[in-house]
This record gives sequence, structure tokens and C-alpha cells, in this order.
Amino acid sequence: MANQDIDVGRRKAMKLAIAGAAAIPVASLIGGGVAYSQDLPHVAEDDPAAVGLKYMHDATQAPRADKAGSAAADQFCHNCQFIATDSGEWRGCALFPGKAVNENGWCSAWAPKA
Repeated sequence: MANQDIDVGRRKAMKLAIAGAAAIPVASLIGGGVAYSQDLPHVAEDDPAAVGLKYMHDATQAPRADKAGSAAADQFCHNCQFIATDSGEWRGCALFPGKAVNENGWCSAWAPKA
């Protein structure tokens, strides 16, 4: 076999170009376009989804009942499995996409955090 000269510089440049192109979509996920719960619009109690789930901003005014081994008095959005983990008075909720609920609120879908 004949020895073939391998252009290591060209091969290295191609690898870097491919890696750089692959990193562009990943880089846009880091820190860019982050939405915080305090920036989300608050869910209104008269919103159709909120009415269907009996959501109220103040859990003490909601028709709560004991469930899932938790007393009604201990059920709040801030200790529900559907609430976002960030802190603040208004937080994102998986049940109300794109809207924030009051951490002291309650709805009928309340379930304890695992």
C-alpha cells in the first residue's frame, strides 16, 4: 500500500465546524428565552379552566375536603405536585399552561408533592 498524506489540519477543522454547528441549537436553550412565573399572566378565577377545577386564589375560601391523606386545611398550591418549583407569590402550574396561580390558592385537582 502506498502511504497517503493525511491533512490533519483539514480533518480537525471539519470536526470543529460540525461540533460548532451542533452546538448552536443547544446554546439557544441556555439562558435564552427563559420565562419566569412572575412574568406570566395570572389565572383569573372566572377563567373556564379555573371554574372547571374550582380554582380560587385564596385556599381558605375554597370548598376543600380531606383527600389523599391530607387535611383540607393543609392543601395549598405551594404544596401541590402540579406547581412549578420556583418561588414567589405567583407560580406556574401544569394545569394552567402559560398562566400563574397564587401559591396560597387551591383547585380540585390538588395532589400532594411526592
